[in-house]
Amino acid sequence: MTNNETGWGAEEFAEAELGDVRLNSRLICLCSRFSETPESPINQACKNWAETKAAYRFFKNKNVAAEAVFSVHWRKTVDRIKGHNAILALQDTSYLVYTSHGATTGLGSISLKKGKNIDRIYSKGLILHTCLGVTTDGLPLGLLDQQIFARELRNKEAGKARPNDILPIEEKESYRWLTALKNANKGIKATKVITVCDREADFYDLFREAQDLSAPILVRASTNRPINRRSRYTNKDTAKLWEYMTEQSAIGTWEVAIAKRGKTKHNNPRDCRVATVEVKLGNFLLNPPRNHIKHRIEQLPDISMTAVYVREINVPEEEDTVEWMLLTNLKVDSFEDACEKVNWYAMRWKIKMFFKVLKSGFRVEECRLGAAAPDPLFNCHEYRCLATVHANNLSKNLSRIFFF
Repeated sequence: MTNNETGWGAEEFAEAELGDVRLNSRLICLCSRFSETPESPINQACKNWAETKAAYRFFKNKNVAAEAVFSVHWRKTVDRIKGHNAILALQDTSYLVYTSHGATTGLGSISLKKGKNIDRIYSKGLILHTCLGVTTDGLPLGLLDQQIFARELRNKEAGKARPNDILPIEEKESYRWLTALKNANKGIKATKVITVCDREADFYDLFREAQDLSAPILVRASTNRPINRRSRYTNKDTAKLWEYMTEQSAIGTWEVAIAKRGKTKHNNPRDCRVATVEVKLGNFLLNPPRNHIKHRIEQLPDISMTAVYVREINVPEEEDTVEWMLLTNLKVDSFEDACEKVNWYAMRWKIKMFFKVLKSGFRVEECRLGAAAPDPLFNCHEYRCLATVHANNLSKNLSRIFFF
């Protein structure tokens, strides 16, 4: 075994089965090189020209599937989870932008913007949806799921596109949240896996999937939806979520340290301060949307949920109010339980740091590879493999990079 096969890469990927022992060895070598100089592009991370050529051949090899690379790391992550009573599965989405890679084909359109002289500008790249496993204290354990795909534009020649609200969830891009929820609970028996998501995951199908799987979930609310409806079309004895929770009595107060923040595109600037927040609890029935497409084929159930509402009191002038509305199917009976759920949601910042280090530290968007293969099974094959290797590498070493 060579020197580059004796580090953490050899331990993490010792069980890799890529169909060829040379590919297994090359994977270990690449992980070791990227770990030694994570900020370097492929040609600088490799020690010589022979290693560089071998690395490019590895990513170009259609027999090296990103799923095969990820599965090895996933098994190791599951092993690290054993022995923990509960862990958090942090889900979030990021975008790998490759607009400047003009020669690359097969990339998807991420966003539409207007330029000074051009009305329609699409940024090109890949969508990266990740589920990071951490302990309830925030120690990273590894990835539980990762999906990398290119967004497809609607085909104008096929006629008018179907409205998004009449598409089944399986045909929507948001199905990635359900896939990650299922995969995060796969193969884990003795440990409770609590899925934690931001406001983008606040939709009925995800909560129903969690109920069907008996999987704990904690999501920040985005929609002030009607709740406690007795039937699909009733308007009596119903309430909106925010109004319902505002009427509940506070069960305690809590002091939260607020960091200083400069002005951003979506947020106003703020000074650092200690905010006093009150905590409220409320149980409610989450009703299926009236226009849900599956009403036509089945009886959609109401879902019993609990809301933990945290809102700042005595807000200083010209400061935005601190407010969190968290939805969960977990049992929350006391102020201590509510504070625990708030602390768990605060751990979601770990996956934001994961994406930041992946793009700013590992500079995954700056590595240039060849064009994607035309076979849809290998769409964006090289970039997907590269992103997977980097993500596995980073998640294994997160505790050394930013956990403190």
